[in-house]
Amino acid sequence: MKHDATALASVTWMHLAKIAVLGATLWSASVVPVYAQQPVQQQQYSELPAGEGKDTLIRVCSKCHSPDNVIANGQDREGWENTITKMAGFGAVGTDDEFTAILDYLVKNFPATINVNKAAAAQLESGLGLSTAEAEGVIQYREKNGDFKSIDDLKKVPDLDAKKLDAKKARLAF
Repeated sequence: MKHDATALASVTWMHLAKIAVLGATLWSASVVPVYAQQPVQQQQYSELPAGEGKDTLIRVCSKCHSPDNVIANGQDREGWENTITKMAGFGAVGTDDEFTAILDYLVKNFPATINVNKAAAAQLESGLGLSTAEAEGVIQYREKNGDFKSIDDLKKVPDLDAKKLDAKKARLAF
């Protein structure tokens, strides 16, 4: 079957969700339906970085699970698209614009890797599991001493737990 770019570009989140529902319906026969689950109480989620799309993420995603789930799961754009499509297939309800806002927020704030030379303190906290003090220490050290070139440079930051860095070293970019 031949597809042209115009036809592929017209595929929306809702179309993808409908496709995902077909597969999810078969799989979810033994899973409690989403509408039967109790929504997670909406909180401020201060550990999520501020930014456009955060409120939409909280509103749409907290109906079924804590939006904090994204903190440990950095992905590239395609990975986040797949995750959102899967969630829509499981019953997440949102408009195309809402899903796009969520996608843009996730891509910006929860990438597959964290560039420690460019990341804000909130990104270091959420992406690497650092405390607020540790993340601020990384920023201060970087501003005073320049860019980090390796994980060994990063470990020179005072009061930074090296075990946390070792556990997340695959997510570090310099």
